[in-house]
Amino acid sequence: MSTGFYGADLAYVHDAGFGDHARGAAPFLLDTLAAAGIRGGTVVDLGCGTGIWLRALVDAGHHAVGIDISAPALALARAAAPGAHTIAGSAFTCDLPPCDAITALGEVLGYVARGRRPEPLAPLFERAAKSIRPGGFLIFDGIVEGAPALDTSGWRTGPDWAVLYANREDVAGLQVTREMWVFRETGADVWRRSRETHEVAVWRPKEVVEALDAAGFSVSTATAYGNFPLLPRRMAFIACLSP
Repeated sequence: MSTGFYGADLAYVHDAGFGDHARGAAPFLLDTLAAAGIRGGTVVDLGCGTGIWLRALVDAGHHAVGIDISAPALALARAAAPGAHTIAGSAFTCDLPPCDAITALGEVLGYVARGRRPEPLAPLFERAAKSIRPGGFLIFDGIVEGAPALDTSGWRTGPDWAVLYANREDVAGLQVTREMWVFRETGADVWRRSRETHEVAVWRPKEVVEALDAAGFSVSTATAYGNFPLLPRRMAFIACLSP
């Protein structure tokens, strides 16, 4: 059954042309872990996608666990980071193993299943607090309310793919709808077209921080992962579990 998130063509395009977020965040994340004495620890990446961050973790000597709901993305992740352990499942329902840190990069925790309400964050934070060792981290990012409006459109191409996208923001409903039309070359002058619609929750930062505080985390926020700036209206939450 299709999950509605990252079918084969969009997973391929995301890996080929949209891996800058994971690559850009990786140095800051690795430095943050190392500064806390976490070297060679277990890191769980929720919504691991095609495995770019998993590969960086493995290369740095960590035990990497990737969880994702997209089978095509997981297949690419296994090829990219064969040393990682991958699990098919939702970030909100999958069992979380004991670990030193949990990450969720690229709006992962904001994705909303079609026709459903956004998943509440507080239960996930409470589960994470039970899995992360004291002094460990929960680090994630998402879209937050504010300006400018996220009603945007554009396109991007690669040697054998192209994607057109249009974002529409429901300000009152705290949600962004992202329409994507994907074109992928499957043979000589033969292209396949597919389409996906993603709905992503918009967060109120104060509410997210309060939920993290209630779960036992000390929280800082940022609009960049170190030297890597996030897109407009995105915020990173760096939450350390109190010893």
